[in-house]
Amino acid sequence: MTYPLGWSIIPQMLIRRERWPGGYGIRSSALVYPGQDVQANQPVLRLEKPHSQAAKYQSTQKSIHAQQADGIILAGMSGRVVDITLRGGVSIETRAAIIQGTIGAGYQVAGILNFWNSNNGSQHIGSGPASTSAGATYTVPTIFVVPGPLNFAMLHQAMRMGIAGVVASSISSRDLEDFLGTNLIALLNSMDIERANMPLPRLTVLLTEGLGTVAMPARTIQLLSKYQGSMALLSGMTFLRQAIYPELIISLPVQEGKLNWRSVEPDPKLLVGSQVRILSGSYEGVTGEIIYLYIYMQTFASGVRGRAARVRLEDGSMLIMPLFLLERIG
Repeated sequence: MTYPLGWSIIPQMLIRRERWPGGYGIRSSALVYPGQDVQANQPVLRLEKPHSQAAKYQSTQKSIHAQQADGIILAGMSGRVVDITLRGGVSIETRAAIIQGTIGAGYQVAGILNFWNSNNGSQHIGSGPASTSAGATYTVPTIFVVPGPLNFAMLHQAMRMGIAGVVASSISSRDLEDFLGTNLIALLNSMDIERANMPLPRLTVLLTEGLGTVAMPARTIQLLSKYQGSMALLSGMTFLRQAIYPELIISLPVQEGKLNWRSVEPDPKLLVGSQVRILSGSYEGVTGEIIYLYIYMQTFASGVRGRAARVRLEDGSMLIMPLFLLERIG
């Protein structure tokens, strides 16, 4: 696939994103102003109830999983407020690490990153009260990281636990459709992405590798492990018509954002040292590093001739792969 920002993983980049819970028929009031510095766990919006549209409001809120009982929306990003958008959202500029997914579903949610394992799979963890400047309390949701494939049962368990979102490697198309209760092709090609996401379950999902049973690359797990316990902003929105794909934004800690800061500019060219993903064949989804680019055309077992590269996989083994089956991811 073609990632909007160029690579599937970007270790540091200066970006702007609108904090908006999604959905129709809602109104909000900003709790911050342009030029203000905000923290990831800071409330930036309060949802309001339009008196003349009470029924519509109640219906809409069922699909807004970022909303707490008191209507507080957390920033999810640390940075500077750039603008208050026309629909009442808050545009924030942040220095962040970014993971872009191949497919996902669900509105934007903020939460604490926590790995799913046998010790926490049966209880609700990673949430706790925090105080606003006015002394009000609110709950910080959890975003679970599953370092492997998902299934239907795990998604329902996450729903029962009150988890805000899940980041995983892959899932079968049948399990995803059964959980979402909709046709996946119709969802991804919808003319109205906001309306299409409204009836979905209140759990945002991002898949780094897509459909199937593809494992999560080690470098993706390493980045997520590095920021475990940090606040992040997750969006599952996938809209093929406008090249909108799911993403996880993790604002860098203050010191990390200042130390040797250089915003990464992703380059899609295949070069020696590039991190790549194999796009098809028996090694589909496997990642590695280009260690040599052949000058002359190579002939493969299929009889096809083409430009090729020698790729060192994460397990240390070597492959010679045609360039048209490689996608640069870092």
